[in-house]
Amino acid sequence: MPAWSLWLAAGLLLMAAELLLPGAFLVWIGAAALGTGLVLALLPMGFIPTALVFIALLAAGVALGLRAFRPTRPRGALNTPGAGLIGRTGVLLGNGRVRVGDSDWPARGAGEAGAVVEVVAVEGMTLLVRPVASGEGAAFPRDPHPPGG
Repeated sequence: MPAWSLWLAAGLLLMAAELLLPGAFLVWIGAAALGTGLVLALLPMGFIPTALVFIALLAAGVALGLRAFRPTRPRGALNTPGAGLIGRTGVLLGNGRVRVGDSDWPARGAGEAGAVVEVVAVEGMTLLVRPVASGEGAAFPRDPHPPGG
């Protein structure tokens, strides 16, 4: 039996084994073996060049697979402080703090204690706020625990 047919058979077996063991990355080894078998069918060579062809094809397949199937992080602001806070309204408590929802945060921005503010940015743990115009914050519930009360 010629060597190229052994390489093709090994490649097919490895790729079939990938179906039984998903995630074992046997597909790349199988593809490299198939490629080596095809190269040997066209250009017979000795053991060392055959091994080098197999290693080169395996490295190329793994590199391609890593590039094509690498998980990427979403570009959004998922799980960042600003993701859930920017655009929300809160009550300025004074002393550089604001209550947004049921949490108190350090804040920077204009306004007097008790004023309704909107979060426009987040810098670390500090919220940057701006006063809300009188008509904008009408739906915001007043602070149940006003400062000093």
